[in-house]
Amino acid sequence: MLKKQHRTSDEVSPMKYKQILIGTDGGDLMAPVYDHAAYFAQLTDATVHIAYVLDSTRFTAYPIDASSNRYDVNLDAGKQIVVNAKKDLASRGVNEDRIITAVLDGHPAEELDKYAGSHDIDLVVIGSHGRKGLDRLLIGSVADKVVRGAKVPVLIVRSR
Repeated sequence: MLKKQHRTSDEVSPMKYKQILIGTDGGDLMAPVYDHAAYFAQLTDATVHIAYVLDSTRFTAYPIDASSNRYDVNLDAGKQIVVNAKKDLASRGVNEDRIITAVLDGHPAEELDKYAGSHDIDLVVIGSHGRKGLDRLLIGSVADKVVRGAKVPVLIVRSR
């Protein structure tokens, strides 16, 4: 029987997070997510990407005229969310020149995973409302779906 050899060392190898992605909904519960992302960004001198995903599938049930106006209103709201998130991160000590914002369109988990893959993201930081039972089953969890599709580590910060 072969035993796996484990290397022992007194040193811990540093994490090499250089591109961090935050998935945000702009809600009041994002503060702990921003805290954790800011901590890692400062620790590793990483660039932080802030992404809001406009779930356009929600507008398919409306007539074209109504859905188009509703889409534009939500798109503008998404742009404001990432602007506010950038200010929030800067106030937590992240260099504004190292913060990139994006408003994406589609299913949130899929779009965040695609974005991570196309921007060489090393770490995804996302919040979770901690729903359980029927709420979780009916509403679903973007965080769960991101974890399942991610090719990089995902830090889930549970809201308080």
